[in-house]
Amino acid sequence: MFDENDVLRTTVALTVLLSAGLLIVSVEAALGLLMGGSMSVLVLRLMIIDGTRLLRLARTVELARRDVYRLNMKSFFKRCALYAATLTAAVLSPHLNYMAAFGGLLMPRLAIFYHLVRGRIKRGS
Repeated sequence: MFDENDVLRTTVALTVLLSAGLLIVSVEAALGLLMGGSMSVLVLRLMIIDGTRLLRLARTVELARRDVYRLNMKSFFKRCALYAATLTAAVLSPHLNYMAAFGGLLMPRLAIFYHLVRGRIKRGS
C-alpha cells in the first residue's frame, strides 16, 4: 500500500519530468504545468497538514460533529482559494497555458492512479 508521502513524491517527480518534456514543445505549456503542479503539491501538503492536525485534536479533545464540519469546511475553502488563484493567474498571464495549469492541478490524481496500477501489477491482481 502507499501513503500520502509516496503520492507527494510521485506528484513532484511527475510535475518536473512532464514540465521538462513539455519545455521542448512549448514554453508556455511547460510553465503552466509547472505552476499547476507545484500548486497541487502545496495543496496536497496542506490537506495532509490539516488532516493530521484534526486527528491530533480529536485524540486530545472530544470534538462535536459541528466542530469537525467547521474545520473540514475551512480546509476545503483554503484549498479552493489556492486552486482559484492558480487558475486566475493562468488566465491572466500571457506566459502561461491555462489548460496546462489545469492539468498540473490534476497531478496528484495521476500519481494516485499510478500507485494504484503499480500496486495491482505488483500483487498480480
